[in-house]
Amino acid sequence: MESVFIRPVSLSDAAQLILFKKEVANESKFLLTCPDEVEDIADQRRIITLYLSDPRKIFLVAEYKNQIIGVITLSGSNKRRVMHKGELGITVRKQFWAKGVGSALMEECLKLAKQKGFKKIQLEVMSNNDRAMGLYKKFGFEVEGIKKRAVFVDGEYIDLVMMGKWLED
Repeated sequence: MESVFIRPVSLSDAAQLILFKKEVANESKFLLTCPDEVEDIADQRRIITLYLSDPRKIFLVAEYKNQIIGVITLSGSNKRRVMHKGELGITVRKQFWAKGVGSALMEECLKLAKQKGFKKIQLEVMSNNDRAMGLYKKFGFEVEGIKKRAVFVDGEYIDLVMMGKWLED
């Protein structure tokens, strides 16, 4: 999709990120956060500051016409036994699904992850989120396990699928 800009998050994005998170939480049942659980501006600034100050973290936004339409985060540990891996999360506004925004975020994040020395990327996705699982499989993620009935949405328990990808050397 033309004119979508992928860039690192900045502190000035805090207010817009809260709006973005509330909007995506309202338009998709595939997120763990409900709209009324989105953090306030002070907490959002703390989160951004944490990501910007930690070399083991990545936080990118996709912008279209000066609006945040997608985010991707990768969080790694400083513990030596698990330093090689990072946990990924990605969210895209519904109106931009299937338009290449998720792929653009994923490409940039995986490139940065390799540069930072990550060897493995992991994520969890609801078992009924076929679109997201398709994106992850497109980028080489494989199913590594299932957490049975791990999420409760609209009166129904849903499995979480654990997926992983080993970054090529």
